[in-house]
Amino acid sequence: MKTKHLLGALLSFLYTIIFFSCGNNDEKKIYSLSFEKEYYERPLLGTTNITITGGNRDYTVTVEKTDILNIDVDLSSSIGMGSLRITPKKKGETKVKVKDNITNETADLRIKITDSYLAYAIKKGNHPALSNGTIVYLINNEAKDCYFFRYIESRDEISRTPIAKGTYDFFTKLESGSGNSSPTYAIPYLTLNYASDEQGNFSDATVPPTPHKLRFELYDGVTSANAVLNLISKFLDIDWKELVEKALTRSEHTIVPTLKTTIDNTDYTIIGILNTYPEIPENILE
Repeated sequence: MKTKHLLGALLSFLYTIIFFSCGNNDEKKIYSLSFEKEYYERPLLGTTNITITGGNRDYTVTVEKTDILNIDVDLSSSIGMGSLRITPKKKGETKVKVKDNITNETADLRIKITDSYLAYAIKKGNHPALSNGTIVYLINNEAKDCYFFRYIESRDEISRTPIAKGTYDFFTKLESGSGNSSPTYAIPYLTLNYASDEQGNFSDATVPPTPHKLRFELYDGVTSANAVLNLISKFLDIDWKELVEKALTRSEHTIVPTLKTTIDNTDYTIIGILNTYPEIPENILE
């Protein structure tokens, strides 16, 4: 009889442990609200995201200056804690408060909307300055500023300080194909003006800038002509419509905006990716 009661008590004890153990596993884990940092910069053109690194997927966002930007909470992915979708309206800086409605925690952010830009990240080049690992940022502002940075492979990051600063411009040169009946093409050029020596190396900024004219090689199968020209048109406000109509209407089978450029009367060749990333280091743009 005692054995029977003892067995019953033991089974009841084991059931209690299993019950509470299952109950604890079913409880939703609570995460503390967090972001990678407190200050962010985003370009004026295009919508971008800021990742929420910790939180519970239930947020209220308050923007101090709603004339600068709009923010929507993006929970479209079932993975992660969500993100803030930034839609810029004009240049400027504003404070943003994010509240986690589950824990009532808040996070204070500062977001600055800067000029838009494109990054020409050079992957292969034999030019003294525009060599592998150089990134040229073309800024969409009135001065047409450009900044030269180096990618540090050992640290997998971009240097925080630019190598040099200059200006840029685009122009086209009319060229005819071989034969009397060949059409005339408007070939785009990118002019980079920066202080350099005779070989094109970066030099003391006190030296007057020298123009370096990079020819777009649109028809040799390397450059993604349609992607590159449309990116420049969209983010740098360059109108190619009448200048390179043929290039804009070419069929493209690649989504990687590769740009190959050369410099006339030299053997310099520069091949890189022209895109809106990598992001320019912070505290460079106004």
